[in-house]
Amino acid sequence: MKALYQGYINTNAVPVLPGSTSLDNILLLGGLAERDAVAHLQKVVHEFYPQAFGCKALDLSSGRGVAAMALAEMGFRVAAYDVYRSSISVVQKLALAQELDIAFGVNGVTQLEELREKFDLIHDRDCLSSIIDRQERMQFLNSVRNSLAPGGKFVLTTDVWTENYDPEDSFESVRLDNNYVLWRQTPECDIPGVKAMEGKFWTAQKRIAPPEEIRLEVMSRGFKILMNKLEIPAGNGPARLKLVLTSAFAR
Repeated sequence: MKALYQGYINTNAVPVLPGSTSLDNILLLGGLAERDAVAHLQKVVHEFYPQAFGCKALDLSSGRGVAAMALAEMGFRVAAYDVYRSSISVVQKLALAQELDIAFGVNGVTQLEELREKFDLIHDRDCLSSIIDRQERMQFLNSVRNSLAPGGKFVLTTDVWTENYDPEDSFESVRLDNNYVLWRQTPECDIPGVKAMEGKFWTAQKRIAPPEEIRLEVMSRGFKILMNKLEIPAGNGPARLKLVLTSAFAR
């Protein structure tokens, strides 16, 4: 598998630093499924950051820490938010051994201004899609824009709806409503957020809207689109919209 993935890295990713250990770090963090995210970040940095050393990056919903490690390898000083507890010690050891600058934080993604920091790059793959409420989505996007340094970029990847997407054609008990909210069936309970529909109980998981709606949404919050790519997978899964954004307001 490592040899197979090395071939992928060699043919699909933009080279970063001499002696880069991207592949080893991805494997140690159990992040093979995130290899596309790493390749995408490498391409974005190659295009928009001719000199990334010393720039500040924020990785939202960092999970296993794969994207945070990739950004740090490329020279960024990284703040990784909401890394899995099981991964923090691994990321810390790797960063220490490789002299990479990674700090950790938790929660508060809709109130990023409270960090009182400005970032040259903010990366998100899961936050926006997991925010269902329209007002909270607006607050999140405003918070991201206000946390960008002058000329900073928001690298956003999110699941989107296309005609090929059929969430009910799976082994999971899910449904997509008319507002593009994906609901998952759950046992009967009185926990806030659980909703009864057609004799069953459901909890909202994600909002998977059409790509054009996402583009209009980010532009309405003061972003300008610099890169726009839609990836439609084989089968019935959701497509992936990859955007690179910057503030539309001159500063």
